[in-house]
Amino acid sequence: MNLSIFRKKNFLFLITGKFVSLIGSEMQNFALSLYVLKITGSATKFASVLAITLVPQIVFGNIAGVIADWFDKKRLLMMLDLLSAAIVAIYAVIFKINGVLTLTQIYILSVLLSTISSMFNPTITAVIPSIAEDYELADANGINTMFMNIANLISPVIAGILLEVFNIFIILTINAISFLLSFMCESMLEIQKTNDKPEKINLNSFLNDFLTGIDFIKSKRLILNILIIGIIINFTSNPILSVGLTYISKQILKITDYQYGILQSTFAISMIASPFISSIITKKYKLGKILFLDIFSVSILYFLLSFTISPIYLQGFSYILKPYISLMIIIFFVGLITSIGNIALTTMLQIEIPLKLMGRVIATISTCLMVVTPLGQMIFGILFDKIPSWINIIICASINFVVILFFKNYLLYGEQEHFVTTNDGIEQ
Repeated sequence: MNLSIFRKKNFLFLITGKFVSLIGSEMQNFALSLYVLKITGSATKFASVLAITLVPQIVFGNIAGVIADWFDKKRLLMMLDLLSAAIVAIYAVIFKINGVLTLTQIYILSVLLSTISSMFNPTITAVIPSIAEDYELADANGINTMFMNIANLISPVIAGILLEVFNIFIILTINAISFLLSFMCESMLEIQKTNDKPEKINLNSFLNDFLTGIDFIKSKRLILNILIIGIIINFTSNPILSVGLTYISKQILKITDYQYGILQSTFAISMIASPFISSIITKKYKLGKILFLDIFSVSILYFLLSFTISPIYLQGFSYILKPYISLMIIIFFVGLITSIGNIALTTMLQIEIPLKLMGRVIATISTCLMVVTPLGQMIFGILFDKIPSWINIIICASINFVVILFFKNYLLYGEQEHFVTTNDGIEQ
């Protein structure tokens, strides 16, 4: 992985801002997830908080994508971070005064921040290819992933320690400050101003630009097939890593908040190593092969996960330490393999999608993937309350396994856009 891209001031400011704000956001997500599970003790209610955060992104995602293509991206990023800081600061004050946050208040906070995120994500995705050359994208995405996962690594540990000593007020305060620091970094970006909005902004102009993104996706067979796979995999895998992992850790293994923080950090550690591996793989192999091996391997790991939390396995140990270590090992490899596939996929999308369409196409793809995520979280959240967790994991793993075998021939042998990154550019 080539680190020389850090010499570009714009890339340095962008990564620094994302890194700082992500630390605060992940600390808050970690704290609130434990807080909700603690006050309710229900996987269904815990899953509902996760699911409701995706509703604004589904509703506003496509609108946000078009707006990201229409307006100046630097100003959008600054405005969104400033708004996030204000909202989180208000909630810190509410908790300080009342000493508690109700489930309804947490729902509202989640919806507000998710709405902002629906605008922020397609905007910042479109910024990266505007400050990096095509041949630098694989390394840029790898570096971005590495730093984001360093944040994921340290955030749960810090949050776990702070929760043991203080309460979520300190977490909310830190997150508000992190958004302000990100705002300052974005203010120093120097990127070309874009203003591609139509002369008249109305429903027709929005629909025309939105449909342009849809038509582009339909014209790219590789992107369309990956989208179909992603929709199905998102329905099954997301509940395992969001609802299932937390429920298994706290309700089955009964581990402490600190141990749960270590488990989350293990997942992040695996993804810190992934950019170095991905940088090599994306330069040598077709995307289809990378994605097939990625999903196939993760499906096998999920089958192993179901066994490690089954009564047969757990009854073989007097203490929870060995099952806990088994869980950590599996989660490590799930994170490593998944992250490699995500980096390759992001790089391909940034290469294949024209910059002027980046916001709306990325937003459309993200929205399609997220539509099924709340459904999966709620269904499997209910199932985790009703049937043994290890059976739920087997169901998810089986669906993933069948899907990837169904698409095997296309991914491995079908006609695909093939890209190899070199120091001189992209060979197609």
